[in-house]
Amino acid sequence: MSEYVAKTPSEWLIFLNQCADIAGPIALHYFNTPLTITQKPDHSVVTQGDLDIEKEVRAYIEKEVPGIPVLGEEFGGCDHDSPLKLIIDPIDATSNFVRRIPLFATLLAIEVEQDIVAAVVYNPATNERWTAAKGEGAMLNGSKIRVSNIDQITHSQAFHGGLFGNEARGTLDQLLTVLQMTQRQRGIGDFLMHMYIAQGLGEFAIDFGLKPWDLAPLGLIVEEAGGKVTAVDGSPFSHYEGSILTSNGQFHDQLVALYATKV
Repeated sequence: MSEYVAKTPSEWLIFLNQCADIAGPIALHYFNTPLTITQKPDHSVVTQGDLDIEKEVRAYIEKEVPGIPVLGEEFGGCDHDSPLKLIIDPIDATSNFVRRIPLFATLLAIEVEQDIVAAVVYNPATNERWTAAKGEGAMLNGSKIRVSNIDQITHSQAFHGGLFGNEARGTLDQLLTVLQMTQRQRGIGDFLMHMYIAQGLGEFAIDFGLKPWDLAPLGLIVEEAGGKVTAVDGSPFSHYEGSILTSNGQFHDQLVALYATKV
């Protein structure tokens, strides 16, 4: 058996942080450089920054742990059933990146037997790095983070993605049924809203229509911060399923029931 298979979650986290250290300077270089933008068939955008980050991180992975399967947004995947893989989204929130909005991140995760055991979300523009190793809690820049303790939806702050346009997903009427119950709502989208849940800056975040690399590190970080994560319909969370509902866990089942309400 290959040596790298024996790594603990904390050892994998060290490795993911090393990968993030490679990604950060590349992202900042392109963030401050005129960009050539290409539109993909699904209308999302890709830049040379996305491509270069994934290339360089993949090269580092092959050097340090040769043979580990990698699933990445830009250069394809590996066997879904592989017992071990590294998952990377070189730049999540590329639309922010190309508009010079400093809310983007490299997402990295280690999956073992379909379970995420280590996770990193790194935004070099704001110097924020959220991390988690299974069973060891969640951190922001090395300090422990924890979800909020607000226990009523009517007192909650909610985060969501796009309501209209190309990024609108889910069923709008049902989403509005949930949001109208809250005290405050913000359409932040992408990785950041789930990191805010982990930090206790809001009570729940909801999103749909996502790929494994969009989701892979998010659930573990929220769970290790004491939160709850499921698919939007309440079924067990999987980064392969495509939807995510993160919360502080205080009224998660109520959120699921509200979204299921036919309007």
